[in-house]
Amino acid sequence: MLIDAIVGGLAALLTPQAILFMVLGVLYGLVIGILPGLGGVVAMALLLPFTYGFEVAATLALLLGAHIGTIWGDSVTSILFSVPGSAKGLALCFDGYPMTKKGQAKRALAASATGALLGGIIGAIFLALCIPLIRPVILALGPSEYLMMALWGLTVIATFSEGSLMKGLTASVLGVLVAFIGMDVVTATPRFTFGSEFLIDGISFPVAMIGLFAVSEMMKLAIRGVPIVDRSLVVEESTVWQGVKDAFRHWWLVVRSSLLGLWIGVLPGVGASVAGLAAYAQAVQTSKTPERFGKGAVEGVIAPDATMGANEGGGLMPTLAFGIPGGESMAILLVAFIGLGIVPGPHMLTTKLDLVFTMVWIIIIANILVTLIGLGITPWLARLPSLQANLMVPIVLAVCFVGAYATRGHIEDVLVAAVFGFVGYVMDKYRYSRANFVIGMVLAVMIERNMHISLTLYGNDFLLQRPIALAMLVFVLFTGALPFYRSWRRKRARAAAGGIAR
Repeated sequence: MLIDAIVGGLAALLTPQAILFMVLGVLYGLVIGILPGLGGVVAMALLLPFTYGFEVAATLALLLGAHIGTIWGDSVTSILFSVPGSAKGLALCFDGYPMTKKGQAKRALAASATGALLGGIIGAIFLALCIPLIRPVILALGPSEYLMMALWGLTVIATFSEGSLMKGLTASVLGVLVAFIGMDVVTATPRFTFGSEFLIDGISFPVAMIGLFAVSEMMKLAIRGVPIVDRSLVVEESTVWQGVKDAFRHWWLVVRSSLLGLWIGVLPGVGASVAGLAAYAQAVQTSKTPERFGKGAVEGVIAPDATMGANEGGGLMPTLAFGIPGGESMAILLVAFIGLGIVPGPHMLTTKLDLVFTMVWIIIIANILVTLIGLGITPWLARLPSLQANLMVPIVLAVCFVGAYATRGHIEDVLVAAVFGFVGYVMDKYRYSRANFVIGMVLAVMIERNMHISLTLYGNDFLLQRPIALAMLVFVLFTGALPFYRSWRRKRARAAAGGIAR
């Protein structure tokens, strides 16, 4: 029966209409992913009106192909210009952009594409094999466990503190405060709105991110008046093949990151932006040379992309098995299911198993298509950072402000992007980590919501009533202390070496 479902799922996809729709979806997703502020959710939402009256397999190929295309599209601008296409591309800025400035753009882009491919395949295989096994795990987790996962995300703050933990913590607290602007997620009480109707909806995370990274980088570029990569000083010596080999050379990092992406994808409502940051955190914390991260370490590119590739397979799991969307994009997919007459639930694993495998095949084939296209166009994309500043700045700023407006359709968001651009420029100048600011923004709402629910359900001693959450807290404390312990050991070793030399 399983073999029949696998073959039947592939056969449904091998029709001219389905193949055409998948190619169109992938190309469309790549373009949308590159545009700041948009990403997979917008890509799928814009396609919904075109999903009626076609084959089921073709429609799913169009939607999922577009969504998978946005994963690498996000990575391109994050690596080349430090301009995240959407929230999930943020982690790629930390090491991808420094690699570009060092003349390794081809290597970074190729490692990113290959990492996403390997993660996507691992995610698809896991989806095919483990849906029946994962149900009790999902049901065992609650808000207290989600709270611990959000707190674990904060342990990466020390990584980006650039020698000053106090500056890193300050940036994170500022991010938390900005995230609290608007309505309280539980009590619906307005906070920090100053009577403004616009601020009741809060500060849009993609808009703030566009300002902090994209607009501020363009301000720096305009002030310096030189390209991002000056070819007279930095020569592009890396190759596409080098990046592909990097992804396979760090195979254990790819596997770990993929499993992390699957785990976070399975958890409803956590999202790919958290997955990317968590992947980067575990890559740093498990590295023997964590000091290289943030300065152009290829592992800092591979880990987030492998996680985001696998995250799609994980996100489909609760969507198909329980009708619970694994993230925003999966919620759009549920809307498409209604139009196609597909009813998610446990029966999908029995009577509709061939349809499940059709989606598995779509994820695998779309990832292969994206990687082939990505590797093919990488040599041309890698030339973009060497364009003159007077040409680059107006083009990128125009795209950024259009993206800021497109996120919610408010002209005020353009002003918010400009303000955060200035804030990002000042933070970068005085070495306050913009990454920590964003981490504070991303995790603040998740921490607050799950803290509220935990206290309401279990009272003040909720950790004692949730042993899994208590065990996770111990893990959070351990991983949080690990960077400080390693730093102390390095200082002690240097002091010992200095004593011996004397």
